[in-house]
Amino acid sequence: MPRLSPFPALRYTPQAGNLEDVLAPPYDVIDSAQAAELRSRSPYNAVRVVLPEGGTEDRYAEAAKVLASWKEAGVLAADSEPGVYVYRQEYEQAGTPIARLAMFGALDLVPLDRGEVLPHERTHAGPKRDRLALTLATMTQLSPVFMAGQDPEALLLEALRAATESGEPAALGCTPDGIRHALWRVVGPSAVELCRIVNRRPLLIADGHHRYETALEAARQLGTEEAGKMLVCVVSEADPGLVIQPTHRTVTALPAEVGEDLLDGLATSFEVAPLGRLSPSDAAVVAATTSSALVLLRTGEAHALPPRASGGEEHADPGAAIAAVQFDVCVVRELLDTDADAAAHDGILEYHRDPEEAARRAGDRGAVFLLPPVSLEAVWKATTAGLRLPPKSTYFEPKMPSGLLYRSL
Repeated sequence: MPRLSPFPALRYTPQAGNLEDVLAPPYDVIDSAQAAELRSRSPYNAVRVVLPEGGTEDRYAEAAKVLASWKEAGVLAADSEPGVYVYRQEYEQAGTPIARLAMFGALDLVPLDRGEVLPHERTHAGPKRDRLALTLATMTQLSPVFMAGQDPEALLLEALRAATESGEPAALGCTPDGIRHALWRVVGPSAVELCRIVNRRPLLIADGHHRYETALEAARQLGTEEAGKMLVCVVSEADPGLVIQPTHRTVTALPAEVGEDLLDGLATSFEVAPLGRLSPSDAAVVAATTSSALVLLRTGEAHALPPRASGGEEHADPGAAIAAVQFDVCVVRELLDTDADAAAHDGILEYHRDPEEAARRAGDRGAVFLLPPVSLEAVWKATTAGLRLPPKSTYFEPKMPSGLLYRSL
């Protein structure tokens, strides 16, 4: 079973200013405009170390220099004793208030084939090289791996709720996106008990596959006890705030031979059902409410694409009911005759959260495939069967921010 333990976090002191000014999203969802806006918020914003400026090699040294200067100035300081950190995110979604609880700790790194920590998505070599260079330069884990914990009796969820009622938070803030952040520090026997609850069952990597695999390689190279652990935050699977959103697919330019007979080609794998003319947003709503079907949108015309049954064996493969897998196999491999990594590298395939942007990028020559959200149950089932889903099969929302705390190696 996994082994989570308390650790002394490196955290911002009051000298850093307001918490909301120093937090940043994970590096891989920050574009250049947002990076500039985050830097303008504070000279101590986490973006300066998780996504440093400069040339390919210079920026790693720059991040290390910035981090060292913050420590020297007393902007960052390590806690005096090990602890775990209970974190609450509060926000609204479609007018409904949502709260999600997580727990930060240091997790013993184990190979991903042991069943203690389960990955669910494939990774790419480039991001891992980048994160490894940054980790080795700063000797710090700058962002957590976001994990979901099996919690059938909701024991973890209830324990985290109790922790938020036991005292005042150590840090509070509200970022411009409307998310309210609160962090509690738990030490001593209470911290050990929280870890014991987590350590009963396997953990699923929700977000941060590249960071976890990077940490494994850093541990191999450094060979130290501290490098053998990873900064993670764990959310109970019973938490109603554990929400998975879809990421849509845009094929930017269909090959002529595919585009001319696209519906016929899709009909070999899907029951093609015309929906008429729909806006991208309305088509995305249809996809979200018909949980087993993709929706194709091409030049304004929409078609539902529920998968064809295969002789009653459609659920033998736990990935068969997941829309991202259907798209990967039936569209990318069979119709486009390539794979997702190559198609993305060549600019043929793009990933978009916003259906309107996905349609804009498709233009007249491409097509949009709008995906329904996948259930956490389906992800667990696929991962426990040893499957790795295509990239961007899940989008756990909201993301876990960088800057709440860091972990020194």
